[in-house]
Amino acid sequence: MITRRMFVVLALTIAAGIMMSAQVREPLPENLGDIPCTVVFSSDDSGGDFRFNDSRKDVKKSECEMKKTPDGVPVYNIKVYSSGSSQYSVGLSFRNSAPVEKGDVMLAKVTLRTLEARQETQECAVYFYFQESGQPYTKSFMTQLCTGAEWKTFYVPFVAHRDFSIGEAAIEFALGALAQTVELTGIEVYDYGKALSVEDLPKTAFTYAGREQDARWRKDALERIEKIRTAPVEIVVTDEAGKPLKGAEVVIAMRRSAFVWGTAVNESALASDDSISMIYKARLKEYFNTAVIENGFKAAGWAWDQKMKMNTLKAFWWLEENGFRQRGHNLVWPGWKFNPRMTRMMAEKDPGVFRNYLMAQFYERMAVTEGKVIAWDVVNELMHEKDFFRYLPENESVVEWFRLAHELDPDAQLFINEYGMLNGAQSPQNIREYLAKIDTLCSMGAPVQAIGIQGHVGAQPRSPQQVLSDLDMFIDAGLPVQITEFDVDTEDEQLQADYTRDFLIAAYSHPVVTGVNLWGFWERHHWKPDAAMFRKDWSEKPNAAVWRELVKGQWNTREQGKTDRSGTFVSIGHLGEYTLVVTYGGMTVEKGFNLDRAGEKVSVLVKLAEK
Repeated sequence: MITRRMFVVLALTIAAGIMMSAQVREPLPENLGDIPCTVVFSSDDSGGDFRFNDSRKDVKKSECEMKKTPDGVPVYNIKVYSSGSSQYSVGLSFRNSAPVEKGDVMLAKVTLRTLEARQETQECAVYFYFQESGQPYTKSFMTQLCTGAEWKTFYVPFVAHRDFSIGEAAIEFALGALAQTVELTGIEVYDYGKALSVEDLPKTAFTYAGREQDARWRKDALERIEKIRTAPVEIVVTDEAGKPLKGAEVVIAMRRSAFVWGTAVNESALASDDSISMIYKARLKEYFNTAVIENGFKAAGWAWDQKMKMNTLKAFWWLEENGFRQRGHNLVWPGWKFNPRMTRMMAEKDPGVFRNYLMAQFYERMAVTEGKVIAWDVVNELMHEKDFFRYLPENESVVEWFRLAHELDPDAQLFINEYGMLNGAQSPQNIREYLAKIDTLCSMGAPVQAIGIQGHVGAQPRSPQQVLSDLDMFIDAGLPVQITEFDVDTEDEQLQADYTRDFLIAAYSHPVVTGVNLWGFWERHHWKPDAAMFRKDWSEKPNAAVWRELVKGQWNTREQGKTDRSGTFVSIGHLGEYTLVVTYGGMTVEKGFNLDRAGEKVSVLVKLAEK
């Protein structure tokens, strides 16, 4: 029962939230204060005149509520209950209250925040544009707005593409791309005529705390990397009589890092032998030591698409032949939209048959991969996808899946995999829920051996310090953690590169993390094309250069030198598998060794030619 006192407290809390929304709006920059302009639209002065539309049928309709602060400032709360086939299926619209001339330089401004968003980054996906209010709906500009739980003000400069009389222009927001709840306020459009250029106006640029060159967190992280990711190497070279050989040439080169530096790969690209696929394979070999077939082992492709299944097998065999470690993804994804339609029909008709069908797929896929993969994502996105559990008991089913996977491949590390971690203000709460679920499953006997965290980052990255504190929350679980899916989806290539650098440093410096896997690397085969490392023409983006400089450079040890009078060469290397080459007196000896945290001492015997 809600008491009167509780009601008053709740009302005050809501009112405070609304008041705060008005206070966080950024004003126009001071340098624009003395420049004449026309206010083409202001939501503060609109009198509540807006249009909201959800054009979809047979779904729970979206809702838009206009609240007002105590001083009358409108705040628009929009709830989209399910995503549509197009972002335009749900829209909020306003009309211009002043005329506009073709070629006028204009500035659009809006402040918004995300209360809930059903996607990996936990950010909203709101499309903001200025267009004709009728056919053909030509736009002067369109941009995507992404933000998390904190209020953010966006500035968008643009040029009017035609004359607009009052009411002929629409200030539009398209919100149908996601199931999401967002709040907007301070929607304004200013017309500066021909007095300014677009370059004179502010444009929102994203950044993050800790990006600065001399950031203390980065210095600490790099020092931590030297402590936890490197170890001493001692090479002792002698002749057959045990005499130390001074001046022997020694080269040690990492063959493969102990840390997983992987990527998702497209099965059709690896199954083909055309010129594009040859480039794809060459870049894959150059940049990565581990791969995961992105879609081919998922139920929708494996069980119901014979062409994809054959490409998956070809890709899997190619990766094995070329020495890649492989991760399996995924055995169960418990949402209808990720499975064939027949899956739901089967569950509704006979849950027992449905259960047996799911387990039968384990046998078929794992018969191919047994002994050949380092890991399997047994269940994917359990916290967010619950459709299967209308017909199956949730925890008991997941325990059964993990046990079967362990039985079919005892050597594969078994992961649970989830998103909503490391990338937003909600991350700590998501992590707490995730860890509680993992603890429950383990207590029931599920052999969960590792924790997968998807690292899909949107336009507003979470600071590296916060990423590190998020990772700290996994320490007490006592299980290794891997970033199973990483990308930074933004058109700002420098921000993307800087954050890739800092995220990799943070992850590699944290003791619970065992790997980072990109979710694709080439724009033509990437679920988020802007997030790729290589453009369509294979030109390298700045984030690819970062990966190359760190993963293939600084953290990929190659050292050479000569033995001292005791026949010894000493160095420090990053942990992993190595090739050692020793040359002395015209003789060459090559051997391999593994460098772990304890360090490694390698003895090399050189058989000298008789004089």
